[in-house]
Amino acid sequence: MPLSAADRGSAIHEAIGAFTEEFANQLPPDPARALRQIGEKYFAPLMERPEARALWWPRFQRIATWFANWEAARRDHLDELMAEQKGSISIPLTPDRSFTLTARADRIERRSDGTYALLDYKTGQPPTGKQVRMGLSPQLTLEAAILREGGFEGIPADSLVGQLAYVRLSGNNPPGEERVL
Repeated sequence: MPLSAADRGSAIHEAIGAFTEEFANQLPPDPARALRQIGEKYFAPLMERPEARALWWPRFQRIATWFANWEAARRDHLDELMAEQKGSISIPLTPDRSFTLTARADRIERRSDGTYALLDYKTGQPPTGKQVRMGLSPQLTLEAAILREGGFEGIPADSLVGQLAYVRLSGNNPPGEERVL
């Protein structure tokens, strides 16, 4: 069975998530090299396939260089960084029934101004601002609702969300791109 875009996306996403978790407090001296080393672990099961070796791994190397530079610049404005955070809130439906909204945020940042940023990594095309505003792609807005209600551990209720952004990681030209909503 041929490898899919989901296989590539999972390897990239897992590597970025592991890097962000491991270096949440301080970047290593050579972030691109550290990310490539972490990426080797997640790409290893795919490397027996020629398309992974010839196309996907070189793209990941370009992503690692771009991400390291983006990360270093972004860290100047952060007080705290959390990766792969699970959150939930309960939404009452009737007096005796409720609905639990759950999410896993790829990245939550507490910025120097005290607001929070929610970021989602995408290896495909991220939704447009219009799609998000129309409710067709509600992931980040629902994560923002969970955050404001105190549904992510360690983040107090009524915290302000100052930014929602997609981080596109394609490995093409450009290899990465931040799209703020």
